[in-house]
Amino acid sequence: MKKCLVVIIVICCFVHMGLAQDWVQVSSLPASYQTDHTFGFALGDKGYVVAGRTNSGVKSDFYSYDALDDEWTKLDDFPGGPRGFSIGDTWDGKAYFGFGVDEFERKNDLWVFDPLNETWTELASCPCAPRTHPAMVAIGGKVYVGLGGGEFGNLGDWWAYDIELNTWEELADFPAAERHHPFQFGIGDFVYVGFGHGDGFISRRWYQYDPLNDSWAEVASIPAEGRVAGTQFSFNGKGYILSGDGQDHRSMESGEFWSYDPAIDSWEELPPHPDFSRWAPASFVLNGEVYLINGPNTDVSPIQYRDEIYKFDLVGMSDVDERDTPENALIITPNPAEYTIRVESSFGDTLWNSIKIVDINGRLIKTEKFTQPSINVSFLPAGIYFIELANDEQKVTSKFSKL
Repeated sequence: MKKCLVVIIVICCFVHMGLAQDWVQVSSLPASYQTDHTFGFALGDKGYVVAGRTNSGVKSDFYSYDALDDEWTKLDDFPGGPRGFSIGDTWDGKAYFGFGVDEFERKNDLWVFDPLNETWTELASCPCAPRTHPAMVAIGGKVYVGLGGGEFGNLGDWWAYDIELNTWEELADFPAAERHHPFQFGIGDFVYVGFGHGDGFISRRWYQYDPLNDSWAEVASIPAEGRVAGTQFSFNGKGYILSGDGQDHRSMESGEFWSYDPAIDSWEELPPHPDFSRWAPASFVLNGEVYLINGPNTDVSPIQYRDEIYKFDLVGMSDVDERDTPENALIITPNPAEYTIRVESSFGDTLWNSIKIVDINGRLIKTEKFTQPSINVSFLPAGIYFIELANDEQKVTSKFSKL
């Protein structure tokens, strides 16, 4: 019996190592910037992290990351002051960031970062209660904000900031119990929010918000324990949640990584990041890879801040059975292109159902039925994009440059 148990343990260890080995370690941030509740984002060919909390207090530090050189560069501090428990998202080539708390009071402000001139600009503050760790998702020219921890407890209200008008509007409340530090992301025309920490519970339930009808609907719960204070993002038509504390508000035994597919309303578990899960890490998606940044292990006392930063390649993942394919499985010509590309597969008579165009940060730009190999790309801004062809059995992906 003991021999069997040893064999099982060894097998489990190898399985865990196999799952985690797809994560690759990269350069760490300075030792003075080991944080929780930092906001990470990517714009163009750079990743960024801003603010957060350390053992010595809240920070206003601001860093950029160059993936080609695997190097972090310190930028001018965030002008809104030191803070932790804040939140942000990106839209149309800019980052929106705000809320949280400094050493003394909660915030309800909103700022925008323009990478072209590396400047922050303060926008209209939300006419809502100041709060810590709310949800924030930017889609369709608006920034949606809600939930979070207010001065007198958890919140469940829901607001929209109109980017063009610089105004706020209150919308339909979140349909379930008030909570702070939920997970959230946007896919297509919808916002998804759920999990989080309420009064006496940590949730595993998940909700969809429809901006067009200002309405909420409950969708599939994650088939795992409730969780709080992780990180999240969307990529290639799916949403992803990564790490965080489990239902006992302590680190989980593995760095759990899940994807949500709205087309079939289901969750899929992916290879976890190395070691235990982390409380309130940051992340961003750059060049088709997600980076996991900072965040402490809360399963020890005092909590142990982690400075190891890992990345994981998202481009090769598929929700259908894949077979080994050569690098030229998908041929795109011309590449680079300015107006039109021709997309051809080396699989001969294989019939493809759909084609997707995804930007370098994983945002789905266009999806349609694949009826002809000639694709108009003149409407795309200059940059790097991914083309994906798919049918019911497989998909192939390749990269092209738009001039």
